[in-house]
Amino acid sequence: MAPAYSQSLPERQVKLRSLSPPAAWLIISCAARSAPYLPPWPPCWSASALIRPRLDRAIQVFGLRHISGALPIAAGMTRLAGKLRGYFAPQVPDAIRDEFVVRGAVQMQRNSRLLFLALFLTTPTGALAAAEGATWWVRFGTPAALAMFCLAGVWSLGRDMRLATSVRRSRRFVRDAAVGSSLIAVICSAWCVHSWLSAPPDERIYYPIIVALGAFSTAYCLSSARTAAVLNLLINLVPMLALLYTSGSRMDLAVAVSLSIAALFQLHMVQSHFHTVIDLLTLQRHSRELARTDPLTGLLNRRALLDHALELGSEGPVRLLLVDIDHFKTINDDHGHDKGDEVLKVVAERLARIAEIRASVARIGGEEFALVGHADDLSEALALAILAEIRTAPMPHNRQVTVSIGLADGPAADEASWRQLFNRADAALYAAKGKGRNRLEQASPLPAPTAARTAAA
Repeated sequence: MAPAYSQSLPERQVKLRSLSPPAAWLIISCAARSAPYLPPWPPCWSASALIRPRLDRAIQVFGLRHISGALPIAAGMTRLAGKLRGYFAPQVPDAIRDEFVVRGAVQMQRNSRLLFLALFLTTPTGALAAAEGATWWVRFGTPAALAMFCLAGVWSLGRDMRLATSVRRSRRFVRDAAVGSSLIAVICSAWCVHSWLSAPPDERIYYPIIVALGAFSTAYCLSSARTAAVLNLLINLVPMLALLYTSGSRMDLAVAVSLSIAALFQLHMVQSHFHTVIDLLTLQRHSRELARTDPLTGLLNRRALLDHALELGSEGPVRLLLVDIDHFKTINDDHGHDKGDEVLKVVAERLARIAEIRASVARIGGEEFALVGHADDLSEALALAILAEIRTAPMPHNRQVTVSIGLADGPAADEASWRQLFNRADAALYAAKGKGRNRLEQASPLPAPTAARTAAA
């Protein structure tokens, strides 16, 4: 077997470039630690423009045999970085990302207000719980500052922030909540550490309990923003756990172990909540899609078409095309319903391809389809192109298929005007059927309002 360094330069570059920037820098350092052209430790791991040219140069000068020993370490660093990134900054599916942010912000606003209120009510106990030798600032200043911060939080969160209607506001709220909660965590953690160091040995046991209760409550309220929840747990618990583990007391060690287990369980609960919300939102989105989608063709169904039409109708008049497959019953009778379903799928695919983003396409029942959009987007030329496209398309039963189209223009500001528009397009469709099929018929324009005719006269 040929040694690893006998591989060509492009092959080595492909292997090394698949590593994370920290791992790549480790390889460069191992391979060219004495090379004068390499700068000191890079200021930012994302500085790919700085790392990549030197990576190529290091490979060319030293070869893969000088860095083969660093490859396992670098690969391990890459895997570890990926796991840490996935835990502290989990990926949310793109389809539900905005909904996840809004839901989390709304829930966080509701929970955080209660948390601020509870924390405000407990701040007076800070003066009582402070060690006897504590300074004035630790005994009274810190609880007072925390109380004012909590009052500001209760007032701010009590306002109508309209988070449910804005993804941008929700993202900003989650970011601000993470920063604010981290600041509170720093204050509480510093107070507990200072009080623990100043308290007599027989009173120290109370401070880990105080900081743990606050940390777990805050993590629960921030469970919708997992990064913020984990950050608060770390800020609150790590300094106190470090003191407990290094104090030399068996009781402190027992408390530290218990708090560590409780913290790990809390992290698991935060992670479980995160995945539960993801699963719930995914299921809700899937249910909404099923309720608005035709299961056979994947197009919109009749109800979804109405919603799109009313949305467009709020902007002005719309155009409706009703498309019906000619002699579809004969296809089912002669070739079976399975072939008929395949024909429906082909027609649906062609309609969706022609309409693209210019119109909404729906299957409204049986062999009938509908396209709704603005008149400029659904021109008569497009309707004629639909006739030609379907007529020349290969079909599963190896026979030609044609369609008839009825076209109507009019308002669709409400369901009543939509029904009127639909009936006019349906009448035009039946006129096309009566004139031999495989054709387009346009409904007569709506008569002008009486007032307009009188003014014209």
